[in-house]
Parts: sequence; structure tokens; C-alpha cells
Amino acid sequence: MTDFGSRNPADVLKEPMWQMFMTFGQKANPEQLKQYVHDLLQMATQKTAGQRGGKDLPWDENLDMTLWGIVIEATALVLSGYLDENAHNTL
Repeated sequence: MTDFGSRNPADVLKEPMWQMFMTFGQKANPEQLKQYVHDLLQMATQKTAGQRGGKDLPWDENLDMTLWGIVIEATALVLSGYLDENAHNTL
């Protein structure tokens, strides 16, 4: 894997088509990311594989969307600059 360090390779592109990948090109939504992670944890720990309905989340309907939601929201978190701004709030 290429080591880009703290440099975003999309920032050097001048084409508007790639603006969504540039630094500050996305809006962070940490609450949505948290919800996707909680959904994934619920699916992973429920004992019925989502077959009984009720509060269970069906794997076949939700797993792919939940995983992609995590990937997309985590990417937006990095690209928005929110992660860098709030890095000092960690342990």
C-alpha cells in the first residue's frame, strides 16, 4: 500500500468530478456512523439471525447496507476534517 502520510491524493486533482473526495469535500455525520455501528453490533449479537422479527435486524436485508454505511460515513468523517479537529479530545 502506498504511504501518503497526511496528504490526501485527491487534493491535487483539479477536476470538479473528484471534489467529493477532496479534503473538506464532505460533511461529517458522526451520529449516523454511530447508528450504523450500533446496528452492526445488534446484528452480530442477536441470537436469531433476524429470523424472528421484532427488534431483530434481518441479516439478508441489512448487512450490506450497514457495512457500506459505515465505510461511507467513516470516509466522510475523515474527508470533512472533523476527525482532525476533534483528535485532541481523545484519551
